[in-house]
Amino acid sequence: MGVRRAVETTLETVHKEDGKIVTFGPLIHNPQVLGLLKEQGVDILNEIPEKLSGTVIIRAHGVPPSQKQRLVSAGANVKDATCPRVMKVQAIIKKFKDQDYTTIIIGDKNHAEVVGLMGYAEPNVCVVSNENDVDTLHITGPYIIVSQTTQDEMAFKRLSNLIVERFPDGKVFNTICDSTHKRQEEVRNLCRKVQALVVVGGSSSANTQRLGKIAEEMGCQVFMAETQEDLDFEVIAKFDCVGVTAGASTPTWMINRIVRALESCPGKADGIFTILFFKFLRSMMASNFFVSLAGGLLALICSILQEFPPDTRDFFVAFGYLFAIHNMNRYADYKTKKLNDPLQESFWHSYSIPLIVLSGLALSLSMFSALQQGMLQFGLLLVMSVLGILYNVPIIPKVITGIIKVRKLKEIPGSKTFFVALAWSFVTVLIPALKRNASSSETISVFLLIALFVFIRTVLFDVFDVQGDMIAGKETLPVCIGERKSIRLLYFSMTILAILLILFTAMGTMAKSGILVLLPISSLLLLTRLYEKKKLVQGIRLEFWLESHFYMIAAFVWLGSMLFH
Repeated sequence: MGVRRAVETTLETVHKEDGKIVTFGPLIHNPQVLGLLKEQGVDILNEIPEKLSGTVIIRAHGVPPSQKQRLVSAGANVKDATCPRVMKVQAIIKKFKDQDYTTIIIGDKNHAEVVGLMGYAEPNVCVVSNENDVDTLHITGPYIIVSQTTQDEMAFKRLSNLIVERFPDGKVFNTICDSTHKRQEEVRNLCRKVQALVVVGGSSSANTQRLGKIAEEMGCQVFMAETQEDLDFEVIAKFDCVGVTAGASTPTWMINRIVRALESCPGKADGIFTILFFKFLRSMMASNFFVSLAGGLLALICSILQEFPPDTRDFFVAFGYLFAIHNMNRYADYKTKKLNDPLQESFWHSYSIPLIVLSGLALSLSMFSALQQGMLQFGLLLVMSVLGILYNVPIIPKVITGIIKVRKLKEIPGSKTFFVALAWSFVTVLIPALKRNASSSETISVFLLIALFVFIRTVLFDVFDVQGDMIAGKETLPVCIGERKSIRLLYFSMTILAILLILFTAMGTMAKSGILVLLPISSLLLLTRLYEKKKLVQGIRLEFWLESHFYMIAAFVWLGSMLFH
């Protein structure tokens, strides 16, 4: 939580404030995150000059109060991103220092957090890192014991007990962060279930290294990795089951990158069929063929929901448009995919030219199929295609951008979510309905349902990638309103979707088979709930489940049309 808060504070400052932005010392112990912040223009300030301008962000580990005061005196706008758990330790130290207590900090002497805590306790402060430090302690008078928030729980108990045995009546405060405690316990539990453990985090992160030592003490083969490039997949492939954990300074998107890389690595017991099927599925997902095919089928199913015969041309209109636009925008979104999904980025790097050519052909097929149905359909699809292609292009005049500060459609906060939902509804519902004498009430009903369903699907994908999107500067809905509010919005949207579905089928503005779409909605609800409770990890399996909901809709509506006919 503290690391997330520090990074989000920094990124919000970058996006909302002008002027120079620096962090006082490395914000967190993760070189990849620091490198990405550097790309956003955030530098590191190591020494405090006499005069400062702009914004200085206090690192997550905290700093001595004297240094914070010097930053303010130098003229900087200071934002404190100290972890709240560390602030709690600072408050304990300050309270007892005012009562003339000596402070003993159990932790790593040169760690940034410990240095900051010492500033609150000076001059009566000692740091204990091992048993030898306990032997050299000289304490007269009352004292308290606190811990570095990322210290090993067992080490803290052992050292604090030794200190109290030598100097009775000390006050002991276990200030180890609850997240750290749980993580260390989970590592011990995980090591009993797996053959090897990958620990993700910066090499300079003490708590990351500590997790590796705990796993080694449990007799588990350990692989320390900052990025997926650090992993020896030839060695990892010799295991059947591999666990993943990460240090406190490791953001979710970096853990997801490791998980995706491990998913693509065949295990010891995997046969050739399993390996080939996984590669095939990965290619289908990465090329957008899987979801575009689902869109084509959805166009046929929406005809059934509006109670008129499906037309094969509707399939090609939807499939070709979705394949082309999704791929073209994914190609333009290279930076974000490099953060969130390096395997997909690697796939695109290898096959970008064939995919762009195929996208052009698919869009031509879509336009031709629309033209066969009428000029109105062709004109509408043409406008949608132009807007889709220009989504990542700076087309908004500078006169306007002086007011709203955006040059591209993608920079409009939350725009992607709504544009994607509308685009899907246009090609799967509206365009097919234009050539028929379809009831406007039926078309509107199905249009709203598909738009809302695609809206939910898109928000879920954005929730999966929220940290990477924030680093890349994307203004997705979860970045704008936060992950928790986005998940609450998803629950609300699913409820509205279910209510509308029941209402429309009861009113007769949708085929009776539409009621079976409640089953895919229930599956979406289950997926969201499991992800919220951290029972699911991001990866190709999760994405496959999410995208498969379109196939569920097609299957259930078709089955329903047979049953209710």
